[in-house]
Amino acid sequence: MSLRILIVDDSSMIRHLVRQRFEAEPGWQISEAGNGLEAIEMAKQSHPDLIVLDLSMPVMNGLEVAQILHKLMPCIPIIMFTSFITHNLEQEAVAAGVRRVMVKGGPLTELVRCIYSLAEKQHAERENAA
Repeated sequence: MSLRILIVDDSSMIRHLVRQRFEAEPGWQISEAGNGLEAIEMAKQSHPDLIVLDLSMPVMNGLEVAQILHKLMPCIPIIMFTSFITHNLEQEAVAAGVRRVMVKGGPLTELVRCIYSLAEKQHAERENAA
């Protein structure tokens, strides 16, 4: 499955680890951004199929970025990938346009499975609309 994925995280180490894992998947093309403003510009340029977005970042937090990206690209699935889970985070994230919230620290295979699931769902929705 060919996918263009944008990874947005202020930690270069996290971006590197996630990128390495994603590049093991056939057909996945990866781009990166280190903060929310970069993410918005990169998304406009690269037209990703899916965005993996950190919550806690300088310049703009992930919820703010998700709201803007969702308005610009409402069909593009956004996964919030964060260490900071709070009681209301999932509700706030969904309200901002995020499709799934995933916790950092678990195996990256869970994140990969989530991406495949969202990509397959998006593909089926496109086919049904056609």
